[in-house]
Amino acid sequence: MFNFGKKLTLGLDLSDFSLKFVQLEKNKKGFSLINCVKEDLPVGLIQRGEIKKEKELTNIIKGALRKIKRRPFGNREVVCSLPEEKVFIRVIQLPLMKEEELGQAVGWEAEAHIPLNINEVYFDWQIIKRPVNQSDHYNILVGAAPRFLVDSYFRFLKRSGLKPIALEPESVAVSRSLIKVVDLTPTILVDLGASGTNFVILSASAIYFTSHISISGQLFNRAIMESLGINEKKAEQLKIEVGLDKAKEKGKVYQALKPLVEELVNQIKDYTAFYQNQSSRLSRPDGVIGRVLLCGGDSLLNNLPSFLEQKLGLTIEIGNPLVNLPGATKGSSPKLSSLSKKEILTYTTALGLAMRNLED
Repeated sequence: MFNFGKKLTLGLDLSDFSLKFVQLEKNKKGFSLINCVKEDLPVGLIQRGEIKKEKELTNIIKGALRKIKRRPFGNREVVCSLPEEKVFIRVIQLPLMKEEELGQAVGWEAEAHIPLNINEVYFDWQIIKRPVNQSDHYNILVGAAPRFLVDSYFRFLKRSGLKPIALEPESVAVSRSLIKVVDLTPTILVDLGASGTNFVILSASAIYFTSHISISGQLFNRAIMESLGINEKKAEQLKIEVGLDKAKEKGKVYQALKPLVEELVNQIKDYTAFYQNQSSRLSRPDGVIGRVLLCGGDSLLNNLPSFLEQKLGLTIEIGNPLVNLPGATKGSSPKLSSLSKKEILTYTTALGLAMRNLED
């Protein structure tokens, strides 16, 4: 009744086209997915990550919360995503110094790296590598987001009846969901969603670089619609069922999608080379990307892994959003059992957000 020994939390993934709630419970046996809700958003409520129609969005949030039937009285604590295209994340170097002096030094150095006025952003940082000798240096992960954006999200969430305990970049949440803490393999995460694609470079479970481009599931749909002269519903179906399979639909879907996917390939090549150069500069021994990990609803584009593997010569895997949730199996959760593989992948960010409040 009072959930003694249990802890519940909400993760909210907001994007231009949808919102997704996940409610996780942590208990002695591990984790359980208590509930998840997805709502499509009318065009214009959120544009490029900025909330444009707060009242309408608040009403949709309240409706989604009513669908989350099982939650303790008064518990509306939530961790919400921040749009990757509005967030700045980089690794900077600082020389050996006392750790109590780092805060001020990071502030000075951040001004040189953040492409915004330092007085107009909130920024945070963490040490990802400490010096091992007198000539070595710190590697510091710095994250920053515009104050107006963060303030607007906090205001909106509170007006929706929620208690925001943290806002977090999508890349951080996705990494928490997909990468095991003990995983040392340098990895590029490719989060292919309806409104854009996020790239995250990680090594030893730490983020080193993030980026966002406009290639998206919506652009895939549009390319198929224009090429075949069909409506969006049929294009969505062909995208998933036919995708990059040359043998189906006389290769027409493949030809429609190929230019966009090749652009994706070129971006991955650029980021692979970037990491190798950065690894040399940051004195990292693991300077070669070992794999590409796909996630997001549009990562299930038919034949995408084999296409990327052929073009890149790298191991390509579809991410598992449940890899860091012991106990959260389909057999242990009725709600989880009702979800398809694609549906689970679409909740990757929301799951990572909910996990943040259950880490301790």
